Amino acid sequence: MKKEKWYFPEYYRHFSCKADKCRHTCCSSWRIPISKAEYQTLMNMECSDDLYRRVQRAFEEPDFITDDCYRYISFNWLGQCPVQEKGLCALHREKGEHYLPKVCRLYPRSLKKISGHNIASCSSSCEAVLELLYEHYRMNFISECLELEPELQYDVSEEDAVQIKHFQDLLKDRSTTLTESLYQICSVINEHEFLKDYASDEDPLSQALQLLRRFSHSNQRLRDIALPVIERYSLNGESYIKDKEAFETAYPGWMEFFERVINNSMIYENFPFVDKRADKTDSYRGLCVCYGLMRVLCIGNHFFNREKDSLIDALAALFHLIDHTAFYYNVSAITDNAAIMLKL
Repeated sequence: MKKEKWYFPEYYRHFSCKADKCRHTCCSSWRIPISKAEYQTLMNMECSDDLYRRVQRAFEEPDFITDDCYRYISFNWLGQCPVQEKGLCALHREKGEHYLPKVCRLYPRSLKKISGHNIASCSSSCEAVLELLYEHYRMNFISECLELEPELQYDVSEEDAVQIKHFQDLLKDRSTTLTESLYQICSVINEHEFLKDYASDEDPLSQALQLLRRFSHSNQRLRDIALPVIERYSLNGESYIKDKEAFETAYPGWMEFFERVINNSMIYENFPFVDKRADKTDSYRGLCVCYGLMRVLCIGNHFFNREKDSLIDALAALFHLIDHTAFYYNVSAITDNAAIMLKL
């Protein structure tokens, strides 16, 4: 493999997997697919008897089988991958990284070719990534020649590529607030629809709670964090104002942190071209809901647990949903007036 020029956010070169030190390992409770070729390689490899037994019981058939999604990892009674051992991968230890399925080998990394440029990033669903972003790594791009190969390719026009960079620059602009930057981005995407949505007199907190109810079933971690928040604000919505003040006092840099997390997710998702099923209007609505759910979930969770790790865990659970499902497409289908979420 020859070296090519890659662009990546500043934090990327500092990322390393926490392995057994991870509070919520990606080997637990994730719906992890592997391809037919990867499955056959694992079934036919030479290995120890212990690893052979683990691998043989590690997979189950999906409801709809394809070459790319040929099997799912089948979790044990603890909700963990059967090949995992005390937070470490027995397959990786015995056979090496090249035997790992692609999703296990790459996560949380994403390697894309966009308009001829190689872009590397990481998902905001990983706690190690969020911890790096919390430590004030700016979302500035740097470049380096690396031996990497793109996994996905996006053929967008030069005009679209310029718009992608423009949105990222708007978010990094410290002369405006985060909501003002998001307002500008949404206005560029579809000013007429956005302003019509934003003018709605619906209650953004009620809408956020409705969406959290619907989305909390996507993963157990999000459900565990969201349900107490939903219950608290459903019973007393006025407490949100007091909780918001307490959160912003405890985290005076919350706005810059949220900017980096959102910007990072936008890079990972190739915003606003996030999904072939989603148009740009879907993208601005998803961005508004992303911001609103971050606010409500983190502010509410802070009432129950004020540790920094709890903030990181809440965001990781939320971006498990945002970065790894058809979030933008689904948001547009199930919610009206998404722009009001910027008022939270």
